[in-house]
Amino acid sequence: MKEKNNKKIKVIIISIVLITLIGIAVAFFTSRSESGKKTVKVGNLSIIYENENAVNLTNKFPVYDKDIEEDASKIEFTVRNNGDVLEYASISMIGIQISDKLKIPDFKYALYEKNISEPVKEGNFENAGTEINVATNIEFAAGAKKYYVLYVWLSENDGDQSDLMGTTFTARIKLEGYGKKQKEKVLLSQMIKDNNSPISEDKPDFSQPATEDKGLIKDKDDDGDTYYFRGAVEDNYVKINGLTWKSTDTDDYTGKIYHNAGEDMLWRIVRINGDGTIRLIADGSIGNSAFNENYEDEKYGGYTYDNTTNRQDSTIKTFLEDWYDRNMKPYDEYIGTSKFCNDTSSKTDEYGDIVYGAFDRFYNNDPPTPSFKCPNTIKNYGGLYTDLKIGLITADEVIFAGAGSDWNESYYLQGKSFYFWTASPDYFDGLINVGIVADRGEVLSVTVDGEWGTRPTINLKSDLLYTSGNGTKISPYLVG
Repeated sequence: MKEKNNKKIKVIIISIVLITLIGIAVAFFTSRSESGKKTVKVGNLSIIYENENAVNLTNKFPVYDKDIEEDASKIEFTVRNNGDVLEYASISMIGIQISDKLKIPDFKYALYEKNISEPVKEGNFENAGTEINVATNIEFAAGAKKYYVLYVWLSENDGDQSDLMGTTFTARIKLEGYGKKQKEKVLLSQMIKDNNSPISEDKPDFSQPATEDKGLIKDKDDDGDTYYFRGAVEDNYVKINGLTWKSTDTDDYTGKIYHNAGEDMLWRIVRINGDGTIRLIADGSIGNSAFNENYEDEKYGGYTYDNTTNRQDSTIKTFLEDWYDRNMKPYDEYIGTSKFCNDTSSKTDEYGDIVYGAFDRFYNNDPPTPSFKCPNTIKNYGGLYTDLKIGLITADEVIFAGAGSDWNESYYLQGKSFYFWTASPDYFDGLINVGIVADRGEVLSVTVDGEWGTRPTINLKSDLLYTSGNGTKISPYLVG
């Protein structure tokens, strides 16, 4: 193992606050200012902490995986069943607060039962939310006593890890006892990945629309690995329990009814974001809106504009947020405040027109090169938003989903509404144009003052647990 003095990274600050929650009757215990053994008893189970000054786990260096027993931060504890009947228990880390830079595969944890070589559970914090289930349905016979050690460490990878200096991590340990086996708690995002295994890592040919089911594909966004659905998939449905359509949506040209008032409002999974949240788009339009009522200035391609002076909301942002306030407040606990991109990065073409990023990647590259990353912009409108609960899908995400410049009446975003807006401006030639998805699935461009369908996009929280469903229309993943 390398000498610590030679490491390119000096210090990682890691602290674990021990607070135990046991069973339905709640008892909290903290060792923040004490040392030595501590015992918490609730019901038949007790937990005894062995560490002295266990909370102050600071100034940590990267550790080789083989050396965690000697060098990793660790919490040692004993769990005992003091009763005369079989008990089950789960162990979790809750109240997780973690620097974004530590949401990487190299920041790891492992729970071991003492003197047993194989871990009870091991994992990393790449997609960490506020809670991680470490172990479920651990059996404790009457009078049984088991010794555990939980390791948390940054894995040494022999590379430059200096950008992680000063990062922090805190969590609480939760022990919950119950009388019978429970279903194992699984993150919804993990269940989606498990149900769509094997996951492809191949880059599709985006010059061709995806007319067949291409399943779940891995790519990168600003936060890490993202997993997106592509093509004619039929197992990416989500139902938010109790949410229904408030009005009937009918195609004025053909008379086709997309959905009726009172029907369950279904959503489609666009992708699992790099931060672990799950991006959904409504499986139909909530109504027509202009993107902006004015169109003779480039700034009206912005989801907001006049950002650095007196930020103004676009027409469609107001429309979406009013709808959210009227319809989604009962479900607000499931919705994350996540990233939305209104890519206003641009260049000027040979005619003096402004061409924006998403459509430059789509039209001016062969094959097209859509991206889940949101480029920096120097514009006083649009850009990356991190404070929204509702927004719009990007033109890039539509291309990833299976669209092209030609018709595609097979992929999962098509056929659920007439034309609907994306968040991506196209070009400005005196009139500002924004991308739209047409009735036959192709991506087109229209001026922002037209009133077209609006399909809200939201992000489910990263720590949302799986409850039921397999993602099909008759058995959608259930939220709430």
